[in-house]
Amino acid sequence: MSLELDISRNGLKVPLIVEEKGENQYVLVDGYRRYFALDFLKIEAAECIVETYSSEEERIVKRLSKELHTKRRTAYQLERMIKRLLENEKYDIPLIASLCNVTEGTIRKYVRGADIDPEWFRIGEENNLGRHTLTEIHNLNINQEVINDIFEKYKEKQINKSTVHAIKKAIKEKAFMDILGDNVKMCMDEIIDHKNKEYEAVRAIVYEYSLQAGYTKESHTFIHRLILSLLSRVEKIFHNKNYVDYLTTKQKKEIRKLLCLFTKFCGFHSIPEIS
Repeated sequence: MSLELDISRNGLKVPLIVEEKGENQYVLVDGYRRYFALDFLKIEAAECIVETYSSEEERIVKRLSKELHTKRRTAYQLERMIKRLLENEKYDIPLIASLCNVTEGTIRKYVRGADIDPEWFRIGEENNLGRHTLTEIHNLNINQEVINDIFEKYKEKQINKSTVHAIKKAIKEKAFMDILGDNVKMCMDEIIDHKNKEYEAVRAIVYEYSLQAGYTKESHTFIHRLILSLLSRVEKIFHNKNYVDYLTTKQKKEIRKLLCLFTKFCGFHSIPEIS
């Protein structure tokens, strides 16, 4: 039910909060959506809680304190309010956190992307993209071209915040530092295309690209254990008669071709027949 319809049927349930500026002069502090709904319905009188007139910053603090706890406003709106307070030298992050009864970390979360491209900010708000995820993309420790590509995919809803979190985690892997040049973008693309909710699958992609870049004991050991795990699973499948007994001639040839390739790489000279 829309707010306008709810008010027209049930009346205003929560009073507006205003400050008295002068005789018959009031400044709205809280209840903007309710105010505009009342205005749309051409309702000229409404119940209000009247408070003492204060400064613009003090009114922002009142609204911010309420909104941080109710989360009715978007992260973009909260960020604008916090930035407005920080323009006044009287306010800093510890003071704002104290006045709003939240942690400093909560306030910092809204300002740590202050240097983000304003165009990203505009696009994000227009497309209802998660504000904090934009900050995570902006702060990824990879080259700007790849960051821009990830942003474009996020903007087009091709990836979500879970994918961005997986990318952020992958970049922190020690093995990721070994991946060079265009392979960084290829690695990111593969992580995005994989769409796997298990992070171990993402780690496997990172270590594969790391080992392609050059030998390290850590990457080699990871991939070796991965191969053993995969082969163990294949062995288990080959023990399933309902799979093996119904393989077609074409399917057997496909498997044998891959096995020949595998044994060639490993320096083996023969492979078992698949009857």
